[in-house]
Amino acid sequence: MKIKHITLILLALSSLFAKDVIIEDSQLLYGNPENPGFFPSYTQDAKTVLFTRNAYQGLWAYDRSTFAVEQITDVQGAGYHPRSLSDGSIIFRHDEYRKGRKYTALYKADASGSHLVAPAGRFISTANLINDKLVYLSDEMPVVFNAVNEQRESSHLGVTAILNDKLSLQVLQDGVLRPLSPRGEGNYIWGELSPAADKVVFTRTGDGTYICNLQGNIISDLGYAHAPQWSPDGEFLVYMKDLDDGYQYTASEIWIISADGSQSWMVTDTADQIEMYPHWSPDGEHIVYHTLRGKIFETSIQIVD
Repeated sequence: MKIKHITLILLALSSLFAKDVIIEDSQLLYGNPENPGFFPSYTQDAKTVLFTRNAYQGLWAYDRSTFAVEQITDVQGAGYHPRSLSDGSIIFRHDEYRKGRKYTALYKADASGSHLVAPAGRFISTANLINDKLVYLSDEMPVVFNAVNEQRESSHLGVTAILNDKLSLQVLQDGVLRPLSPRGEGNYIWGELSPAADKVVFTRTGDGTYICNLQGNIISDLGYAHAPQWSPDGEFLVYMKDLDDGYQYTASEIWIISADGSQSWMVTDTADQIEMYPHWSPDGEHIVYHTLRGKIFETSIQIVD
């Protein structure tokens, strides 16, 4: 009986001292019906929001202080997870087809323009960015590429990354690449390493979204949480809760959930818009996302003790 009372007290104290998320105002950043924008993301300094067009065609930059929009490139694939470096330059993909086969090259855009940094190869996975180093799979082999000096590194020691490719998860840790299947056989998407590099959020299609440690032990069950992304402090995740009729999206709202899955907050609540694919700002104070029709919004939030 005493143990039960102590447990209840601990749960009450945990709830009492839990952080709260306050949803503040939202504003339209970009809304050109002739040139809709999708998949927005912040640069490292949070001064710019990057976005793309349908099918990841091209890459644009929205300046949050001047409200100016500048095109970085118009190549195919450039809007698929572009990476922002600490010096302000941008790494983007260029996908092209040769005799029916897809090849992907990596380019770097800076003040002088754009130039090739990694020649085209087959089966290039989404690149992780760790201290200005790109970590990705090329033909199922791990690559660590220093995006500052534009050199491929021979050693993978000291690198921890989650590589999500071909509907599977793999962990690269100190030079060793191993599969990660926390929920058994199935298709894994939206795998992302936590800021502390000790946990992984992922979605197993048809099952749900979970958090596990690097050994694959489940820590949290987040339920129906699509396209999850960690907050900068690793204590929360932002995601979309989307619905469809089997052919098209019928609704979608943006939510925030605590990493332990115990609390959630609704960021958007709009019957006339479908909001999707949120991205957290580096300072943790804003969330950017797009609507189904290509408008880009930003919501300010406040995390309080």
